[in-house]
Amino acid sequence: MLVLSKADIYRVLDWAEAVEAVAGAFAALSTGQAHVPLRTFFPVEGQEGVLLLMPGAIQAQAGQPADQLAVKLVGIFNRNPARNLPLIFGLVTLFEAQTGRPLAVLDGSTVTAIRTGAASGVATARLAVPEARRLALFGTGAQAPAQLSAIRAVRPLEEVRVLGRDRAKTAKFAARMRAETGLDVRAVNSPAEALAGAEVVAAATTSFVPLFEDRQLAPATHINGIGAYQPTMREVPGETVARARLVVDAREAALSEAGDVLIPLKEGLFGSEHIYAELGEVVAGQRAGREGFEAGEISFFKSVGNAAQDVAMAAYLYRKARALGVGTEVEM
Repeated sequence: MLVLSKADIYRVLDWAEAVEAVAGAFAALSTGQAHVPLRTFFPVEGQEGVLLLMPGAIQAQAGQPADQLAVKLVGIFNRNPARNLPLIFGLVTLFEAQTGRPLAVLDGSTVTAIRTGAASGVATARLAVPEARRLALFGTGAQAPAQLSAIRAVRPLEEVRVLGRDRAKTAKFAARMRAETGLDVRAVNSPAEALAGAEVVAAATTSFVPLFEDRQLAPATHINGIGAYQPTMREVPGETVARARLVVDAREAALSEAGDVLIPLKEGLFGSEHIYAELGEVVAGQRAGREGFEAGEISFFKSVGNAAQDVAMAAYLYRKARALGVGTEVEM
């Protein structure tokens, strides 16, 4: 069995390939070729922690060598930051779908960051204007670099404005991204400054209130909302969601977990039929992307995450690592 650490994963990762792997997962999800049961929550009594179990399987499609089967385990322990430990730990185990033989164990936090970034890459590639060069990035946490990297892989970005809660941390993050990417990445002080003329927005925060005002968006903006993952959390104003082409990763999940959808829905701003499409339907050609939108129309991709993404990403990274001879082989 192969063990892939964070360093191993980034050694083999190609962002354009990762985006395509996740695109296949979304298509499989929306065409009935993926089986993803609801995640299992297991509270850890007395520790303010929860263990999440997320299995998934994808049937073989064109370009895939075999069926894919994996499970992700995630531990979220609220006391960890006070212990100088990450809030979240995780593992992804990839299995041979025909036999159940374990093939690989991968660092779960890294897989999650990459597949979440890649999801925004898939959405941006199909919903944003082709000439998008300016990105407004809200948040500077673990997801932020992946959002930038994936969106950069599908659009000719030149300028990135970053807005975070901590100005010093935001400035440091912007300097690091500027050095790593060679792009004009700069910290800004207000949502209006971040959004002025931005064709793409990436929201990667744990906010409970909208990060900006609807009127601050430029025409034809595409928004990726990936940070708010609970019914009470939101990053995007209800007015924006109500007038946008609303695309979700999975309808059932969006209508049970996504505060960005649920809150304005409960406020009566729209009904469940306002969801234009699942992203997989756009990938599969069942619904039109940006080419079918009206001029100046904004779009909003809301994601709460799906195990199919983890399955596809683990399988891609495993194949790439095997091909390049990366990782640590262990006997079980």
